[in-house]
Amino acid sequence: MTTTKILNAVGQFTVIAMAIMFFLPPSFARANQRNRTLGKDPLGETLKEFRIRYPRATCGRAGSTQITPQNLVNSGTMGQIHCCLNDRDSLTEFSQFRILNLDDCAIHAVFWKRRLFSLYYMLDVRSVQIVLGTFEKLYGPPSQTMKDPQDATNPILVDWRIGWTTLELALSRVGGQDFTEHFNHPTGEPWLTTVCVRLWNSGLAST
Repeated sequence: MTTTKILNAVGQFTVIAMAIMFFLPPSFARANQRNRTLGKDPLGETLKEFRIRYPRATCGRAGSTQITPQNLVNSGTMGQIHCCLNDRDSLTEFSQFRILNLDDCAIHAVFWKRRLFSLYYMLDVRSVQIVLGTFEKLYGPPSQTMKDPQDATNPILVDWRIGWTTLELALSRVGGQDFTEHFNHPTGEPWLTTVCVRLWNSGLAST
């Protein structure tokens, strides 16, 4: 048997072994791992790991419906814990695009029983299309794309779904409820258009 054939056989055996190990095709396993990670943070990581990685994060129980560092109460680490992350060095680990910090909680991470199940932030861009290519390079083709009813070339929501995990890009206007509604506030002032990035696993939140 030639060296080339031996190497090919070894490569084929490795692929088969990986598929058996994970009970999934290798491509699906890799996609699943990517879709569970935003920046350097995988869903399911512990609160301790997150705080070691981001020592400037403010974490605690929510004292009100508005999540800010000032409203987080440090009263144990069980149950649902929220973390706010604002320092510039940490934000650049999540996105090459500028992350908005409108409520002093630029990165909002949520933990249930000390395990990360949700991450959320807003990008300072005015169109999903601007960032879509970057996300497709990391996560592959999206599972779903919703277009603006008034402009079929303009995606307003894109998501990737594998099992319980969803990664979503959604065009949003801060202060508004529905992108397809009016373009102005009741006062006549324009909405602030952003792209919201959300990653969550509903299975982790229910265990």
